[in-house]
Amino acid sequence: MKYIVSLLALFLLLVGAVYGLLFTSPGNSILRPVIESKISENVPLPTKLETFLLRPDRFDLLLRIGDDTLIEAKGSMSLTAQSIDATYNVDIKDLSKLQKLTEMKLNGPFKTSGTIKGDKKLLIVDGKSDLADSETSYNLRLKEFSPKELQAKIAHLKIESLLYMLNQPIYAKGRVDIKADIPGLDPDNLKGSVITAIREGLVHPEPVKRDFNISIPSDLTFKADIDTLLKETKAISKVDFKTSIANLFSKALTYDIKKGVLTADYRADVADLDKLYFLTNQHMKGDITVTGDLELSGKKVRATAHSNTLGGAFDALFEDGKAKVDIRNIQTVALTDMLLYPHIFDSRVNAKLNYDTIKQLGELHAELLNGQILPNKMSFMLQQMANFDITKEVYERTTIDTKIVKKKLISDLYMKSRLTEISSQKGLIDLDSQTIDTKLDIKIRKMVLPVLLKGELTSPEVKIEAKDLLKSKAKEEIEKRLPGKLKDTPAGELLKGLF
Repeated sequence: MKYIVSLLALFLLLVGAVYGLLFTSPGNSILRPVIESKISENVPLPTKLETFLLRPDRFDLLLRIGDDTLIEAKGSMSLTAQSIDATYNVDIKDLSKLQKLTEMKLNGPFKTSGTIKGDKKLLIVDGKSDLADSETSYNLRLKEFSPKELQAKIAHLKIESLLYMLNQPIYAKGRVDIKADIPGLDPDNLKGSVITAIREGLVHPEPVKRDFNISIPSDLTFKADIDTLLKETKAISKVDFKTSIANLFSKALTYDIKKGVLTADYRADVADLDKLYFLTNQHMKGDITVTGDLELSGKKVRATAHSNTLGGAFDALFEDGKAKVDIRNIQTVALTDMLLYPHIFDSRVNAKLNYDTIKQLGELHAELLNGQILPNKMSFMLQQMANFDITKEVYERTTIDTKIVKKKLISDLYMKSRLTEISSQKGLIDLDSQTIDTKLDIKIRKMVLPVLLKGELTSPEVKIEAKDLLKSKAKEEIEKRLPGKLKDTPAGELLKGLF
């Protein structure tokens, strides 16, 4: 019996000692430096536990990290019920001072405060924040201390403030509103929805030019509406993204969070192609709609594109830095109209393009069907010199084979009609300087006329090497004017031979 009494007495002494150590002022004074030391071991910044009060039914803590961060928590608790009812407040005046703790550079202030209520079975965190100058409220529910549900509302978040906080260049400014209702936070079985609205967006040209070498127009505005459904491991979004240049829509932009794979359908509408000049370096007119699919997985990018345009259609595949384009039945007149080039040839085009966007090398094979040369400077000069109207000829099949070296097009051309044959070897078009330098060999019946095209692509200088033509005309005139008796004599042959 005395052993039982002794063990009971020892147990009561241990409980009393623990109580005295944990839940009394002297005990708190002993624990404070121990806890402060443990925090310092895990936080690579000067820390100080300025307030430490621990009682069986309440607590009050105030922790200072460095000179600019305060973390405060106080309230009531029950050890037996494992419950808590407390308030908390986090006040960070300069996030950049916490880089050793966050392991990434952050900027600016950050505040959040709220309440924590509940027990191990259900713990509810209800708070608010000023994230990126926003008015943010959130409600987080934890079961067995694991996050299970989240409701959040972010109002008037500033894009420029968020970029600054994340230590990123200020590429744009604007306002973002987000409403999230996520009753299932299990990363393997997500459930919920997120509604995002972006308004008053404006791109800043200077940092975009500096970092991406793209000269964005100074008045490029944007807005977006994004409705996201969370299902299993995926976030599936309906996206309406509108800018002052083009509009982009997706019915199902899907990101698999677990696999890190993004897939999407898309439709891009460009109402005025000339607004793309900053990307294409080519003035254009008209509009276009392009549809397709996109897949991003790690460094792998795969995209398709389709458009019914210019009286025909094209399909394209972009994968691993390479592009394949199939053009079908496009009208050349409509194409030159779009590119603001003069009308030269009227036909239908079928073409195949293979292009390496990284090496900037490619090949193009084009076939133009049932084409006719339209009235232009060259046809006028041929009419004057050869007395031949080349615009009346029909070229059933014209072939063009082009090598693309960066922005230079080096082409071989062949076209044949009933009375003419036109060919060219290694004709050069420089898209950078918008110039052409090529020689056409035009055979009319048995006569060959070299034609040089050189200068501005939209209005090149046309030069016809007419030496052979002039000789032929001179011979004809001599034959017409020589007296019949002299034509077949040595003197007549000598006169004709001079030419």
